[in-house]
Amino acid sequence: MKIAILGASGIGKFHARTFDKLNVEVNSILSSSKATGKVTSQDLNDSLGLKVDYYDDLNILLNKSMPDAVTICTPNELHYEQILKVLDKEIPIFCEKPLFWNKKDNYKTFLKKLKVISNHPNRAIFVNTSGAGYIKSIKNLLPLSKDINSFNFNFITQGNNKYIEIAEDLMPHGLAMLIELFGCHDITSFKQEYSENAYKCNFYYSGCKVNFDFKEGKLLKKEFIFSVNEEKYVRIQNRSLKNYEVFLDCISQNMKIKIDDPFEVYASRFINFCTNVSNLQKDEFNESSHNLNLMAKILLIN
Repeated sequence: MKIAILGASGIGKFHARTFDKLNVEVNSILSSSKATGKVTSQDLNDSLGLKVDYYDDLNILLNKSMPDAVTICTPNELHYEQILKVLDKEIPIFCEKPLFWNKKDNYKTFLKKLKVISNHPNRAIFVNTSGAGYIKSIKNLLPLSKDINSFNFNFITQGNNKYIEIAEDLMPHGLAMLIELFGCHDITSFKQEYSENAYKCNFYYSGCKVNFDFKEGKLLKKEFIFSVNEEKYVRIQNRSLKNYEVFLDCISQNMKIKIDDPFEVYASRFINFCTNVSNLQKDEFNESSHNLNLMAKILLIN
């Protein structure tokens, strides 16, 4: 199986590492220019031992490198057009969250785009909303969904997003966790506030009171903490490009659990989908599209 990475200099580099680890051939990358493509391809060679062709035109990449799958890690506003070009070639997609986003769109335009993708005859899309993996890993420790009355999620990264863009970056993780806990529902009683480096909101989801508290800044200490009915869970990472381990420190239970890398789990499911010759397996579009639609209702309407 051969995969192309659209945008391999940022998070795409970790896509390259993961797919290479899972024995998928990373054969090509798309960059904004030939100059940056050359630099990125050399970096992938030096850091991961990968030899990839680089392109600055998606149509040429698809026609020349003929990948079996594509992973999209480009800026959010480029996703929509790239998704359509790739699906038109009947190539499955693994996309970084959000599936697509353009803050210039109103909600009506957003819905039209979502409908076009949803109804595409070749639709085969997985989205990296792997925050749900943390919930799945401790499902046996959590109460039944009907007994959950509060969910809090604090996420601090060293990203460079500002104001509402912080929510565009981090909210899909929190929404994925809620969908894993409760299934697909709507949001009510929504309130939000934000500043240059912070975003907060609270609302109700399936009767549960939800609080999101996000911050981004180069000098901030990274933090990923969530609580269910005030029972706190803290993510602990041992991270390098070639080796990655992740744990959840279950504070109330006084135990630390090693969990499978949620991103690697999602990537593995995508590979299984692509190599399932019986074509009986479905993509994971429905939950991902609900996640995106919730975010649009929050950020484009409220």
